[in-house]
Amino acid sequence: MSNKIETELFCLHCDKETLHTITYSGKYLHRIKCEKCGTEIALDRRRILETYTADTLDRILTKPHRLTEEMRKDLTSLITSLPLRIITKPIRLAKEFIDTVKE
Repeated sequence: MSNKIETELFCLHCDKETLHTITYSGKYLHRIKCEKCGTEIALDRRRILETYTADTLDRILTKPHRLTEEMRKDLTSLITSLPLRIITKPIRLAKEFIDTVKE
């Protein structure tokens, strides 16, 4: 999912604060564009994928610890929610990946 935010930033080409559009690809910054002069700064898709991959790997490696903490806090809630989470997690990861690489 692509998300756009408009905000005032300092443009190096206009030499003043102007309206900019910031575009996110998934939750990662994709591009910033000055609406006055059209100057655009974009991140390379490869860089976005590198960041996404590192972030996802970190989430996978810390999942056992997070599940253990969840179990300590509320075992009943974990047991009741786990079957549905196991089924929906691959779908959510696929959607997240598509949203990140799309654009």
